[in-house]
Amino acid sequence: MQKKDYIVTIGSANMDVAGYSHGVLNYADSNPGRIKFTPGGVGRNIAHNLALLGKESWLLTAVGDDFYGQSLLNETRRSGVRVSKCLVVPEENTSSYLSLLDNTGEMLVAINDMNISEYISAKFLAKHSEFIRDAAVIVVDCNVSENALAWLLTHAGDTPVFVDPVSAWKCVKIRDLLPHIHTLKPNRLEAETLSGLTLAGRDDVGNVAQWFHERGLKRLVLSMGGDGVYYSELGGASGWSLPIKTQVINVTGAGDAMMAGLAACWVDGFSFSDAVHFAQGCSSMALACEYTNNPDLSFANVISLVEKQNV
Repeated sequence: MQKKDYIVTIGSANMDVAGYSHGVLNYADSNPGRIKFTPGGVGRNIAHNLALLGKESWLLTAVGDDFYGQSLLNETRRSGVRVSKCLVVPEENTSSYLSLLDNTGEMLVAINDMNISEYISAKFLAKHSEFIRDAAVIVVDCNVSENALAWLLTHAGDTPVFVDPVSAWKCVKIRDLLPHIHTLKPNRLEAETLSGLTLAGRDDVGNVAQWFHERGLKRLVLSMGGDGVYYSELGGASGWSLPIKTQVINVTGAGDAMMAGLAACWVDGFSFSDAVHFAQGCSSMALACEYTNNPDLSFANVISLVEKQNV
């Protein structure tokens, strides 16, 4: 079947609410400061970045029928992402993350309310099964339940599925599903958690990659911090892609931008090594911006950044 050129991202969407105190916090009292509302969530951020890269980007997520939910959908739609297939759950809170920071920028306490992600269920996904299978590529994050991940990975047909592990705690959901995953993008800790192998440095990546491929994973894109990215394809290319020099302003969203770059390059037929380097360019642009999603992200800007790095 001829695949469409759209990309479906399945995962979390939440409203980040951060309170910044102007002075030393006085507990049990009202403190002057500022409060910032920011659309977030791994899946939502990836879908947003894909739209910035000029792709037809669809998001499948769940929000509550409340102020945060409507704001999330409106802001995400405004960014170019198609949200008409998102699930709106009556009488349920939209996923949100509330943090309180002091005048030095240190977070003192936070509360997360993310139960609504359970509504991104196998039953919900099955209602859109044909639409999902017809996509050029599917991206999913591990905020989705294990049952929903299993349904997706076993019902995607021949559509490649790219998985973002999200965290070492959440990535264990996919340990037994690796044969169904096309591309996995873990960091060092996530790869160690899944494989049970130590990743002390560059000398260990080959064994770790082999562990993943022996269990059926097609492509591994392993972020190794200052060492760069190690990429490996089952029966194909492998190697290192050096990090791009970046003046870091905000680390939030760098991994989401990288995943968007990988998915966009798959649609455009990039070689694996070129896709990895392009994705690093997307990550670099996210790191260099105060916003989670850099509004200047575009194919042209990333290509320019990568070419300058290669000079």
